[in-house]
Amino acid sequence: METVARKIGNSVGAIFPKDISPEVGETFTIVKVGDTYILKPKKADIFANAEDWEGFRDSVTSEDTEWDTMRSEGEEI
Repeated sequence: METVARKIGNSVGAIFPKDISPEVGETFTIVKVGDTYILKPKKADIFANAEDWEGFRDSVTSEDTEWDTMRSEGEEI
């Protein structure tokens, strides 16, 4: 699947093929790695409201902590 960069006003843009098109108005962060552009959907900051996390630390069990600190035995690819 491919698309072509096009002039849109004073900017350059690309048209998403219908098969993979995002919702109209969806926001993305663009990251450039070498000559590759990565569009990453922008998500709300889940840590923005401290009140949402009240009591969370008290709910974490020792088993949860064990899972969080577990090290992988293989190599990630």
